Amino acid sequence: MKWNKQWLQKQKNGEFDFEESLTFPEEMFYNLSRINGLKDVEARGHGRYDIKSDRLYVDLHVKGTMIVPCAISLEDVDYPFEINEMETFAFYKPEEDEEVIEARKNVADLTSVIWTEIMMEVPMRVVKEGATMKRNGQGWQVLDEEDLEEEDPIDPRLAKLKDYFKDK
Repeated sequence: MKWNKQWLQKQKNGEFDFEESLTFPEEMFYNLSRINGLKDVEARGHGRYDIKSDRLYVDLHVKGTMIVPCAISLEDVDYPFEINEMETFAFYKPEEDEEVIEARKNVADLTSVIWTEIMMEVPMRVVKEGATMKRNGQGWQVLDEEDLEEEDPIDPRLAKLKDYFKDK
C-alpha cells in the first residue's frame, strides 16, 4: 500500500478511498515469541493529500486475525483484532517534534505503519478455551499441596543433630 506524490496530486481534490487485503510472509514471525502469524488482514480507509501543507492524511481501519500462542499449552489461538488509526505523512523532512511519518523518496508507505500498529495490539497472553496445563513429563511432574508429605523429611546429613537436642 504505497502512494507516490504524483499520483496523489492527480486525484480529485487529493482525496481517494482504498481497500486491500494484506499478507505478511512467515519469515516476519520467526523471531517473535508473542505472535505466530496473521491471516485475513484487510485494510480500508480514506486518504486526503493537502497540497499546501504537502501532507497526506490517512484514516485507516484494519481488521484481521492474529495467530498467537496459548499461554498454557502453546497451541495456536486465533485472536481477532480491529484497529482504527489516523496517520499523517509528510513529503518533506519533518521537525523532530512533529508527529508525522516522513514519506521517503516521495512515496507514502502504509504497509510498514500497519505492521507497527498490529504489533502494538498483540496481547500479552491469551489462554485457549479448555486449555489444560500438562501435569507431568519426562523426568518432572507438578505437585499439589496434597501430594506433599505432611512430615518434613530430615536431611540424612543432619540426622545426628536430632539426637543432640533430645537431652536438653
